[in-house]
Amino acid sequence: MKPILFATAALAAAGASAVFADSLNSGVATGTASVIVYTPLTIVQNQGLDFGTVTSGATGAVSINADNGVRSVSGGVGAVGVDVGKAGAFTVAGQPNAAINVLVGTAITGFPAGLSGSTVVGALPTVLTGRSADFAVGGALNVGAETPPGTYQGSFSVAVNYP
Repeated sequence: MKPILFATAALAAAGASAVFADSLNSGVATGTASVIVYTPLTIVQNQGLDFGTVTSGATGAVSINADNGVRSVSGGVGAVGVDVGKAGAFTVAGQPNAAINVLVGTAITGFPAGLSGSTVVGALPTVLTGRSADFAVGGALNVGAETPPGTYQGSFSVAVNYP
């Protein structure tokens, strides 16, 4: 009976040393997780892009400078001084001092045949100053010959995101 007891004790010791050896070759750690939550971005149009009032004879164009809001006309388009137009004005708000991307669509859509427009942007903000940033959008509008009198409206897209 002693040989069996010795064999059982030897097997138990071998099993214990295998468990002990495994615990020396492994470890356990606790991982961490984090998140930074930004304020959602908002964009507001404060002033629409306004080409002002013009007359139409032969084909021509009217443009609004994004940087200074100055209107110019060319070709058969005449400027009416009462309504000189304005650059579009926008404000972006979000996480204080965060980097942003501003994207302005190039096409102005929705005008009837004979009118076609595009946007012209100046310097666009890349960082919010404090919680907000302002920018302007100018544009160019091609006016077809003898465009009928009327009030015409189009639209363009403006988007903002965090990079």
